[in-house]
Amino acid sequence: MKKITTYLAVFVGLLFGALTLTNTTTVKADSPLPAGRYSFAVTNKAQTTDMQGNVTATVLDAGSVWKINSEYTHGNQTYFQLAPNLLVNQNDGYLYLPSVGTVTISTKTPAPLYDHNGKLITDRALSPKSSWYTDRTIFRDKMTFYRVATDEFVSLADALG
Repeated sequence: MKKITTYLAVFVGLLFGALTLTNTTTVKADSPLPAGRYSFAVTNKAQTTDMQGNVTATVLDAGSVWKINSEYTHGNQTYFQLAPNLLVNQNDGYLYLPSVGTVTISTKTPAPLYDHNGKLITDRALSPKSSWYTDRTIFRDKMTFYRVATDEFVSLADALG
């Protein structure tokens, strides 16, 4: 009787352990983002929604950073999953890949700077051959940018990483 009880306890433990493992997967099969690799920087105070599109009580502060689990599309809007039932609209910030290093300006003329939306910053540029610390890489309009200041980015075309 003790053997049967022991086998039954082990079987039930393994069964519940396997069920727990299957429930921890949060990456949607059609999501192009690998879970936990990308982060989302909030640039505007952001209201979150649940998976059904209902507004939640969670509001994200501007300047906060969140790991992304997956990407979802509802209608014509893209949302990033922060938790199992918590989404943020892509328009409330920007997606980035953490990448710490140094970039050196490779152009012979000053390299233009851009904000996180890819908009040109007209009153500043980076000197040729100067080196800059970077901690983020973003992708906008099929171009890659390195962050060199809080909301200032230099194009990969103008810098060597």
